[in-house]
Amino acid sequence: MRRYFRMELKRAFLNKRMILVLLILVGLSVCHYMEHIFPNREYIMGMGDGYGYLSSFNGWIGGEWGSLEATWLYLLIPLFCALPYGASWAYDCKSGIGAQAMIRGEKAAFLWTKIAVSFLSGAAIVMFALWFDFLLTSSTYPAITPKVGMGLSFVNARNLLNGLFYEHPLVYISIYIGINGLYFGLLNTLSLVSRFFTKNNYIAILTPFLYYMVFHCAGTTSGHMEWAASGFLSPAQRYETTWFILIFQILLMLVISGLSTRRFIREEEGLL
Repeated sequence: MRRYFRMELKRAFLNKRMILVLLILVGLSVCHYMEHIFPNREYIMGMGDGYGYLSSFNGWIGGEWGSLEATWLYLLIPLFCALPYGASWAYDCKSGIGAQAMIRGEKAAFLWTKIAVSFLSGAAIVMFALWFDFLLTSSTYPAITPKVGMGLSFVNARNLLNGLFYEHPLVYISIYIGINGLYFGLLNTLSLVSRFFTKNNYIAILTPFLYYMVFHCAGTTSGHMEWAASGFLSPAQRYETTWFILIFQILLMLVISGLSTRRFIREEEGLL
């Protein structure tokens, strides 16, 4: 299993698609910085409490949801996560790599390794994007702790971990970026579900995005915005949600990925 793990890590992280995705995310952060952060640099020196909104905790792409860049990031991030490695399962089925693993009696190790690497690649991409933007914003904005009742932050009293945000904002951001890594890592493993009905590489990449959009569309059309992960996963929490909904969606993805992998282990068609 260790040999497969090293091989799949190289396939996931050392490829042109991964470089392309990281460059796109860096470009998105730079656009956000140049449009919303850099023009305000002249107000930083000598600012008083009245400029508390010019804080890295409020200004970075995860600290607000009013910019186009923040909207695009949380709309398309499942595609960015799936692009480098999401189609590898379908490719292995068509190329014969999966069949070789099955013949050697290493089918279970091979499949669980692919699940683990798919999770790691998705989590690494979203966490890189968020940390890069926060550090870029922090290069210009000071790390001023947000103040309750000032109306300068998007996080309010009905949001998750709101008290932590106003007491220890860096801890809050670290935890929320970790939640993003967990959610989008599990979401990225859903590319295996496409193997139930197709070997098409493009559908494999689109499957996590389509699953993501099911909750988004259901929430926005029904008025229950708390189910739309595209809103509540942002550290600014555009949509208010509950711990039950967050944990339910995470467990649902975990169950889907786990049951799908167990089925593929039992049946030959999982790799053929």
